[in-house]
Amino acid sequence: MAKISFWVRIIAASLAAVVLSASLSGCSAIKLGYNQLPEISSWWLDNYANFTDTQAAQTKQALKKLQAWHRKEELPLIADLLGQAQSMAPHSISPQQACEVWGKMEKRIEAVALESSRLATPIVLQLTPRQLRHLEKQWAVKNDDWKKDWLQANAEDRLKKRLDATVDRFSDMYGDLNTEQVKLLKQQIEQSIWSPEVALQNRIKRQQAQLQILQNLIQESTKPGFNLAQAEKTVLQLSLQSVRPQDPVLLNLQLQIEQQACVNFSQLHNTTTPAQRQKAQRRLRAYETDLRDLI
Repeated sequence: MAKISFWVRIIAASLAAVVLSASLSGCSAIKLGYNQLPEISSWWLDNYANFTDTQAAQTKQALKKLQAWHRKEELPLIADLLGQAQSMAPHSISPQQACEVWGKMEKRIEAVALESSRLATPIVLQLTPRQLRHLEKQWAVKNDDWKKDWLQANAEDRLKKRLDATVDRFSDMYGDLNTEQVKLLKQQIEQSIWSPEVALQNRIKRQQAQLQILQNLIQESTKPGFNLAQAEKTVLQLSLQSVRPQDPVLLNLQLQIEQQACVNFSQLHNTTTPAQRQKAQRRLRAYETDLRDLI
């Protein structure tokens, strides 16, 4: 995802992952990470924007407000979704059911994007050309790191890396996977429409477009009659670029990837044993408990 979507990434997307993949290492990680989000996030954002002291203070305050809003308004809804997932865990599920869960979580991501855009816009409008150049440089550094992770190894090594990560993620949910389940995951990865080459191209294209939009938005903010509400809508669109790109080609690709993920998840889940499903149900219940404890 593009880094300008930080509000969505840090709070909403990480919690969305709990529903389908439960990728966090343990329940306590949710409580610890959530409670520390304003501090961790402000440090992370400063690394990209190189804030002034005033901007840094405003960002911390905005993040605290966002967290308070999210704790009150969104955590109960996400906990309810985890409860729904628990009721589904003992049964086989269809791709449509998997996509319905993701669709509901996507609504929660959109809600966070809307609130965060309102809080972020006044800070975004303060960014200087120097800070935008710093952001661009940081993107370039992260893109180089991404290339090292996904493009320098040969295809076989890349497949192994993706498979190992996927097995670890689902093992955390279901317990140890059997040979046939690992084989299925490998086949799914081999047939995936996602490719690192295309992903990198789209990543860079999205960053360039976002940078231009930011430059234009900041310039417009200095003119008479500037519309703050419209600026918030622009920041909202930037925040959602990773999940709902404006480019029709990228949007179609994103939708295909999501649909394939729903099919893949249902296929794997439907191979699980009663014991594995019970473990998944317990894991989801523990996550739900942790979220309700945070409310």
